[in-house]
Amino acid sequence: MSTLTFARSKIVGIECPDENTFLAHGLLDDYVYALELDVEVKLPDFEIASVHGRWKRYTTPECTKAIAKLQNAEGLRIPEKDFARKIRRVVGKEGCTHFANLLIECCDGIMQAAAYGEWKELKEKKAAPEKEGYLKKKFEGIPGLKDSCMAYSRMGK
Repeated sequence: MSTLTFARSKIVGIECPDENTFLAHGLLDDYVYALELDVEVKLPDFEIASVHGRWKRYTTPECTKAIAKLQNAEGLRIPEKDFARKIRRVVGKEGCTHFANLLIECCDGIMQAAAYGEWKELKEKKAAPEKEGYLKKKFEGIPGLKDSCMAYSRMGK
């Protein structure tokens, strides 16, 4: 009897080129699919300004049509209620679930960078405030963090 194996890698990198912009670059690679995604998000509302995708490896000619559906995410705001569900519908169901999942990962990465990025930089310079207090202050200033994970759910109480 043979054993089947499957491996998928997802990598997301975040940049903050200016005080009002986050950029995310995401990669998804497995034995069947390989794709890339670039996402630009504008503050203060965490609104998706642009999304660009590229296929490296795909299975059918239908896959390439999904790139156009990425624009359906433009104008959506990450903190919106049911954001991930909207992305799965307007990008995933209408286009490609792989692009939708990677887009959600990129947006999650942006929210984490918004919460922790500045603190990490301050810590490296030995000028960081106490982490818990810093995060509570960020939590109050970044809509959408509440209930986005177990740790942030506890902060709002």
